[in-house]
Amino acid sequence: MNSVIMTYPKFTLKLTFETPKKARIIYESAYPEHVASQVRSKCKMDLFENSIIISCISDELSILKASIYSYIRWIKVAESIYKLTEDE
Repeated sequence: MNSVIMTYPKFTLKLTFETPKKARIIYESAYPEHVASQVRSKCKMDLFENSIIISCISDELSILKASIYSYIRWIKVAESIYKLTEDE
């Protein structure tokens, strides 16, 4: 009997920041978006010291690509806001 092993597209992204504080602030800023986005892809977002690790899987490559772009956009916005308030 032939068995078919299904593999789904997936990615893991590790973002390393200058300090654990910066990583935590950006993680906490992006986390609400992460929680709300779990519709067509399943993603896990973790904070470890000065790094944010994002792992996603989806049954469609186009959905996975959209997830990657969403996470990058959320992180960039959070980082931009962090930079604006960094000196305060």
